[in-house]
Parts: sequence; C-alpha cells; structure tokens
Amino acid sequence: MTYFITDIIVVCLAIFLGTLVLATAGFGIAIVSSPLLLITLDPQSAVIIINTVSLIVFIMLIYQNKKFINYKTMCLPTCFGLLAVPLGIYLFSNSDMSTLKILISILIILMAVLLVYKINLSFMQHPLTLWLSGFIVSTLITVTGIGGPIIAIVVLHKSWDRNTIRGSLAFYYFFINLAAVIGYGISGMLTFERITLSAVALLPTVISFTIASLLIKKIAQNHYNKLIFVIIFVSGFVILINEVRLLF
Repeated sequence: MTYFITDIIVVCLAIFLGTLVLATAGFGIAIVSSPLLLITLDPQSAVIIINTVSLIVFIMLIYQNKKFINYKTMCLPTCFGLLAVPLGIYLFSNSDMSTLKILISILIILMAVLLVYKINLSFMQHPLTLWLSGFIVSTLITVTGIGGPIIAIVVLHKSWDRNTIRGSLAFYYFFINLAAVIGYGISGMLTFERITLSAVALLPTVISFTIASLLIKKIAQNHYNKLIFVIIFVSGFVILINEVRLLF
C-alpha cells in the first residue's frame, strides 16, 4: 500500500509538470514526465499513463484553440498517423526501445540546430514532409511516448502563431493517442493499476492546464518561438542522457 501511494505521488507530480509544458508548447509532456515516472514505474507503464492522461489535455487544448486550428493541413498527417498506430502497438509489446530513443534524441538535436541557425530546409515546406512526420511520430509516440518535437519542428517551418501551433498539434495528438490507448486496451496492457494511476492524475492535470493557460497569455509570439526552441533542445538532451545512463 505504501509503495502504491508513492506511485500516486510521483505520477501526480510528473504529470503536473509535464502538463505545464504540453499546455504551453503543444507538445513535450513525455520529456518532463518520463524521467520522473521511471523513478517508481516500469517504462511500459510510464508510456501508457502519459498517453492516457494526455488525452484530457488535448481535449482542453482543442476546445481552447478551436478557432485557430488548421484542420485542412492537419487532416492528412493525422490519417497517416492513425495508420502507424498498429505498428507502434506491435513494437511496443515486442521491442527494446533504448537504441531507438538514442537515435530519436540525436535527430531532434540536429533538427533543432538547423532550425535555430535558420538553415534553409525547403523540403520542410512540402506537404509530404508533414504527412511522413505524422506517420513516424505516431509510431514513436505509441512506442516511447516521445516524438512530439519532430513534428513540432516541421510545424514551426510553417510560421504559424502560438494558438495555431498548440491547437493543431493537439488535434493531431488526440486522435493518435486515443487510437494508441484503445490499442493498449485491446492488447491487455491497460491494467487496473495503470488506469487507476491515470485517473488520479486528472486533477493535477486540470490544475496545471489552468496555470499554463494563464501563463501563455503573457508570452509574446517571439518569446514563444524561443521557448519552443529551448524545449526542443532540452528534450533531445534529456532523452539522450537518460538512455545513455540506462545503458551504462
């Protein structure tokens, strides 16, 4: 019983902090939450809880930014993402993802460097890049809970404002995470303990979202873009350091 109470405390803290980032940037909950959740939980439970609790944040983000969402642009990436969920579920239940996470972190850091130095990547503007990233990120999120910074980098090349970024990413993530959670349930991975831990995290999730919604109003667009760059950089290094530490 004491052990489970510890799990509840860790989950509530991790999700509270992760939601602050997610509600502000439109992505990144796993970057903050995963290292904390892994203190007491196994990697599979951490991913399932993150993807389950995220659904409520995405619903709130979609409602909050419904007038700004670029539905036309995000529909096809979302469809490609949904096609990738079964692959992600299979890999999630059958694979060791440590090497994949290291490669993801290196890719995120490299893409962030190119973005910060404003190196011209014309292919980022092509619709096919967003569709492909929708497929890849969906697989990564289903398997690892991580991958959001990749599609965020692609979206940043479209020069959208903060409300469009937050709402449009939430629109994509909601359907991917919903399909992933359904897949976890069908596969028997959505256990009573994981459902319980996800449920107790709902209150800190709502509180954190409310705080983030107040903060975002005080952040100018140029400062918001800089914040996104920082989150992308930090996400890459956090994933890399964490996985290298686990290997050694």
